[in-house]
Amino acid sequence: MAKEGVIEVEGVVKEALPNTTFKVELENGHEILAHSSG
Repeated sequence: MAKEGVIEVEGVVKEALPNTTFKVELENGHEILAHSSG
């Protein structure tokens, strides 16, 4: 099943947080919270 509206960006994991959550710095300097899926 194809997903619509998917946004892909690259970044660097700066910190591993509990529950498979990560603090990630994107190429443009923004920081986000991300989690693994799949």
